[in-house]
Amino acid sequence: MPATVFDKKPLTKPTSWSSLRSMAKITAKQKAIEAAQQLMTSNGYSATTVDDIISLAGVSKGSVYHAFKSKEELAITALEDYERKGWAIVSSGAYVNIEDPVERALAFVQHVEKKAPALWEHGCLLGSISLEVVDRHPALHDRIDALFEDFENKLAGVFSPALKAAGVSKPSGKAIARHLLAIIEGGIITAKSHRQPKYLTEAIRLFRDYLKGILGVD
Repeated sequence: MPATVFDKKPLTKPTSWSSLRSMAKITAKQKAIEAAQQLMTSNGYSATTVDDIISLAGVSKGSVYHAFKSKEELAITALEDYERKGWAIVSSGAYVNIEDPVERALAFVQHVEKKAPALWEHGCLLGSISLEVVDRHPALHDRIDALFEDFENKLAGVFSPALKAAGVSKPSGKAIARHLLAIIEGGIITAKSHRQPKYLTEAIRLFRDYLKGILGVD
């Protein structure tokens, strides 16, 4: 049976995230980070305890508290690692070699669609806990907000040259970037609620059609 957004893979199995580094050389700190990412994506921030993270990571309590002063610090590090790895995956496609900025932007969205199942099959860590922590953990929420902003700016770096080349002044590259993030987060929720993983990729594909219309591409 193919993997879906609802499957829970053991931490030790290779994924698109873990393929970015050698499993053999992973440190106790990184194991804790990845365990936190997995648990907080599935269960949220409040329901995930440090003991849960230690148990899943298979590391000692001392190694975790040596690396992180608090659960919040661990969560922030996990969020930063998640965003960094996510961008590394979506920014490494063949589209980067396309010279025409319009064609490059459209190929980028196609690349995101292709990578979406591996990237967000279990949900999005940033989206999963952002609403939960907005009032109770302001420092954590501020970091999530900053990471979303950073991802938007990177996306805008792909879309803005395309808009300029097509002679389009509005919407801005940043607005297009925010729209794509809204499509992704909404697509994740829709895919999970309907138990239809394909709804996420369909949403991204429709965004590409929307972008083609803005750029004047048939």
